[in-house]
Amino acid sequence: MKRLLLLIALLRPFAGVAQTVSLGLKAGIPVTEALETADFDSGPADIFRTQINYTSRAKRYTVGPAVEVSLPFGLALEFDALYKRLDYNFSSKMRAASFGTFNQQQHNIVSRWDLPLLLKYRVRTFAYRTPYISAGLNTNYIVNTTQLSRTFFTPSPGAPVTPPVKLRNPPAELKYRSAEGFVIAGGLEFRIHGLRAAPELRYTRWAHENFHEPLPAGKLRSNLNQAEVLVTLSL
Repeated sequence: MKRLLLLIALLRPFAGVAQTVSLGLKAGIPVTEALETADFDSGPADIFRTQINYTSRAKRYTVGPAVEVSLPFGLALEFDALYKRLDYNFSSKMRAASFGTFNQQQHNIVSRWDLPLLLKYRVRTFAYRTPYISAGLNTNYIVNTTQLSRTFFTPSPGAPVTPPVKLRNPPAELKYRSAEGFVIAGGLEFRIHGLRAAPELRYTRWAHENFHEPLPAGKLRSNLNQAEVLVTLSL
């Protein structure tokens, strides 16, 4: 957040010469996976065989408003508020020889906002199309986590399974609710049916992870590299 405030302070002198403010809607899909996962199995030779599985259930969309303030010399200041869902599942089984299996299952629902602030530069227009590049700082914040969890013991196949319990506690894998990173993007602007459309490719390198599995068994961690294809529609 300190870096974001510093960037705002550096750009403040341009505020007095701002020309227009435009509002738009930005939506897109990820190119990279938001979460990295791996399984763990202690092996059939283990008396207390343990199996741990993580599965990413992140929704493949992002959407939110975009605000742009035009500046002189082909520059513009852009701020977005992009919503993402980073759901994932966790399951573990511990078999105690022939006594049965201790099971734990979790479905985690995670809501996150990305708040990038970028300085955009528009290159010369050709054939009614304007290429642009942008760079700045990105800050994310996890605003809500919901966990559906159940634990049960199965002495034999077909044993009853207890219903899940809904919890609001943050999952054990959540290490930081907020992270910052550097973002760069490039795209192309053009008019279509009275609207300004701007498809772009955007890349963010996060400074640290939101999620990191605290135990050596199993693996769940945030991908520090985030690439996505976005489209902005504005008047």
